[in-house]
Amino acid sequence: MNILNSYLTQVILLLMLALAGWLGVQAKNLYKKYVTTEIKQAVCRTVVRTVEQLYKDLHGEEKLHKAMGRASKILAEYGITVSEYELVSMIEAAVNEFNDSFKKTEQPVPELPE
Repeated sequence: MNILNSYLTQVILLLMLALAGWLGVQAKNLYKKYVTTEIKQAVCRTVVRTVEQLYKDLHGEEKLHKAMGRASKILAEYGITVSEYELVSMIEAAVNEFNDSFKKTEQPVPELPE
């Protein structure tokens, strides 16, 4: 019986160690996904501001293609892969955020009294 208890204790410890290892890997993967998403969003926000400043004469699809090219190159330098669909979505969200912040900073023109 003493031998059985010894083996049972070792099996339980081994299972607990395996569970702790699995939980550690899952936590690392969640953290990596979160950090990667944050980097993607930051890159897209920066690229949108840059494209808005550098290519004032371009509009719509042309600006989008410039932004996609820049963002995908920067993300590749970080070793981050992103699908075209995800990149378009993130850039469009950054443009929306940029436009919203721009609208908030615009001051209304006061009306002149008659």
